[in-house]
Amino acid sequence: MTSDNLRRSSPTSATPDKPVCSQRWSRKEKGMSWDISVMASLTPPPPVEQMPQDWRGDVLGSQDEIRQKISSVLAGVDWTDPTWGFYDGDGYSFEFSMGKDDPSDGFMIHVHGGGQALSDLLKICEGTGWFMYDCSQGEWLHHCDDQEAGWKGFQAYRDRVLSETPKAT
Repeated sequence: MTSDNLRRSSPTSATPDKPVCSQRWSRKEKGMSWDISVMASLTPPPPVEQMPQDWRGDVLGSQDEIRQKISSVLAGVDWTDPTWGFYDGDGYSFEFSMGKDDPSDGFMIHVHGGGQALSDLLKICEGTGWFMYDCSQGEWLHHCDDQEAGWKGFQAYRDRVLSETPKAT
């Protein structure tokens, strides 16, 4: 992923045909996620506004190495589909959208639900040395004044949209 991709990033959602690990979330909510891009860099990436046009993240590793690193930090990730991992936390779930590039220079985490999801995301950063880009804030988490703002903002938006959605009769 290049710096131009990061500048153009906008909130996306998991595809409806991909399964979600947790059965706690409604069908409509499953398609809505807080999206985080994960990348490696030898030094912390600069704020997006200061990134050179040609900035690229480093290779994270092989797909097997990446899955092993995630699993060493978060026990219980379901890798039945090695391109799409699932993790159930306390009130939230993560979908790891790994892609098929091998070696890989990045992947996405789609976060669903509520609770304290950020603490487990930061554990991944601390345990691997990787960096996370909050697609909703348009900035790297390590540069955000309030790292939880994107997560809280997503939940407020999701709840508002779901409360405005007409109920099926």
